[in-house]
Amino acid sequence: MGCTIRRFLLILLTLAGLASPARAALVALVSADEGAAFSEAADAITAELRGAGHRVQSFTLPLRADDTGFASAALIVTLGSRAAQLVSTLPQHGPVLHTLLPRSAFDRLPRPDDPRRVSAVYIDQPAGRQLELIRQALPDWQRLAVITGRDSAELGTRLQAAAREHRSLRVQTDIALGERDIYPVLQRMLAEPAILVAVPDATLFNSNTISNILLTAYHHRSPVVGFSAAYIKAGALLALYSTPAQIGQQAGEVARQALASGTLPPPQYPRQFRVGTNAYVARSLGITLEDPNALRDRLERTEGTP
Repeated sequence: MGCTIRRFLLILLTLAGLASPARAALVALVSADEGAAFSEAADAITAELRGAGHRVQSFTLPLRADDTGFASAALIVTLGSRAAQLVSTLPQHGPVLHTLLPRSAFDRLPRPDDPRRVSAVYIDQPAGRQLELIRQALPDWQRLAVITGRDSAELGTRLQAAAREHRSLRVQTDIALGERDIYPVLQRMLAEPAILVAVPDATLFNSNTISNILLTAYHHRSPVVGFSAAYIKAGALLALYSTPAQIGQQAGEVARQALASGTLPPPQYPRQFRVGTNAYVARSLGITLEDPNALRDRLERTEGTP
């Protein structure tokens, strides 16, 4: 009888252990700077992880040799391309999740011996989502112009591949080797009006070039589709983007699940996104646009997003 009771208690203890939450872990959050976008994403990641009982320690570049918390972290989460590049060159003591960087930047990072120990939540949108939004928002337009740099040429290739599924859309790509090459390429590609799709390549589309790019496109009566809310304010007609908070929440969920399972999922695009429109530019170009929330809702239904 006593043996039966002891066995029963042992079973209860075993079940209680299986049902208990995962052991609290230390997560190192590495950022290149303390800008608003980085802070917004970091807050979302931290909230998700602390809600699951984990500890988060933040580090800003450059990392110091005495940053013992970094070395002992069960998971390293980087924010931005610079942080990802630096961490990728250091000896890793745990798996790494990169975020707030475009896929092209992630693809250029050194690969570890075990690729399953590194993953990412990209900042850019999947090509199919971009083209579907353009098809729905601008059904009368067929030509898309995409300018990339050497390191972002794959972005143009992916858009061309996705356009084969949208037979009404034609994607023309060209490469600019630097800021000086952008305007001759623009003049050539927009000789016939086309939708200019800006890509997240900071060597071409940055604070020094964006105003002139938008003005050049406007003079050619060509709408611009951007990849952040800032593009709408600057004069783009349309933008498809995910906020730092949306990306941070998704990265936090991936990190939490990885700590629980011991496995990182494959790299992924943002699940949540927003659509922005510029009514003034639309009127100036004689284009009628739907409400941005209606465009987003229809795009979500197309993707089957809950």
